[in-house]
Amino acid sequence: MAAADPSAAPDLLVIGAGAAGSTVAFEAAARGARVALAERWKVGGTCLNAGCDPTKTLVRSAEVLRLARTADRFGITVAAATADWPAVRVRVAAVIDAIRGGDGDRNVRDAGIDLIKDHARFRAPHEVEAAGRLLRPERIVVAVGARPTVPEVPGLQEAGYITNVEAVDLPALPRRLAILGGGVVAVEFAQIFARFGVAVTLLARGPLLRGEEPELVAALTEVLGREGVRLETGARLERVERVAGGKAIRARRGPEAIVCEADEILLATGRGPALEDLGLDAAGIAHQAEGIVVDAEMKTSQPHVWAVGDAVAGSLPFTHVADYQARLVVHNALSGERPLEAGYEGVPWAIFTDPELGHVGQTEAGARAAGFEVRTAVVPIRGLARAVTSDEPDGMVKLVAERTTGRLLGGHVLSARGGEVLGEIALAVRLKLPATALAHTLHAYPTFSEGVFWTAVELGKPEAG
Repeated sequence: MAAADPSAAPDLLVIGAGAAGSTVAFEAAARGARVALAERWKVGGTCLNAGCDPTKTLVRSAEVLRLARTADRFGITVAAATADWPAVRVRVAAVIDAIRGGDGDRNVRDAGIDLIKDHARFRAPHEVEAAGRLLRPERIVVAVGARPTVPEVPGLQEAGYITNVEAVDLPALPRRLAILGGGVVAVEFAQIFARFGVAVTLLARGPLLRGEEPELVAALTEVLGREGVRLETGARLERVERVAGGKAIRARRGPEAIVCEADEILLATGRGPALEDLGLDAAGIAHQAEGIVVDAEMKTSQPHVWAVGDAVAGSLPFTHVADYQARLVVHNALSGERPLEAGYEGVPWAIFTDPELGHVGQTEAGARAAGFEVRTAVVPIRGLARAVTSDEPDGMVKLVAERTTGRLLGGHVLSARGGEVLGEIALAVRLKLPATALAHTLHAYPTFSEGVFWTAVELGKPEAG
């Protein structure tokens, strides 16, 4: 394909080349549109370069290390297994390159996309400046993603910290690591580094993994504790200071003082939309602290501008959601057909710990708060033949259904490869099927998906009394 002509006004300008922006750009170019793509960091954004893909690569390396160290339970003898951290880093880089498909910049340009490696900002509703160029595209998609938020804790800036960006490519493993936060990023990194032999302390202001089913979180918490992670929930950070040989985090839980000394601090306290210096006010694009305001078609307050991904107020922070929104926007912006509206029923959530924690739809508490009368069933994973044969007994499946109709409202899985069994739950929730539909579907034996089957069977039994 011929290289893009920088002198031609693009049909579509995409600001941000992360998961959402890259999908918009490639899909639009495939439709024959003249596309410009502005990115000041790396093609692929956070997910590819410092998030989903490198962290899951680290999860796998840490899992293999643990398997080697506990191989005797399978009747296998392995000489003392150790982590070669430089080799792990090489593998992470290779995985990123493989998923990107080589040189990300070249791939973009080979697709006929005009790649502008610079920060882009609006100068007016129809004007965007980047790399000394003033662009006047017909349509614009904002896909700038999110960046870590930094809590205002006295001494934190002076003591120094890292984020997920640095954590996936540390030059060397710290001996002691303090993780601030209790969400997905915090929990995944806590287990990763603990399995690599780092003494990990996780300090969270609230409960761990807020919004997940408490029974499943409790079971995962037990696993993390067994693997050596020190969990300090309900900890209100007071200050951070440098001490001899490292850093000290001082916190309080009610009257109890909590002190944690570490060589490094990993910040995992949340993310916010990266809207700084974007010129949204100059463009007349409505936005708030939570992100850019869009309608059901992902259109902003300017009819020629759309926004997708983590930059959108209220958007679910998942790559699969960003990809879905991106494809919807390409249709709405370029097809000339009736616009599509975004819908988020049946969105799967997955946390890639070991075992994996995932859910689709509502929790029991959430369903009750929404006014539903519900029935629930819980089945432990340890009773499944697959759990026994693979010696992966931790976890459970919980299903939540409407009492009168049996309609499945939510499904929650904690098991080895739990994220892989969410698909049928997502389909059932999206199509508003009864839980009995899962019980009447054959599931291969022996698999972890049988956990969903047996839980649906339990849910379908007559209530006692």
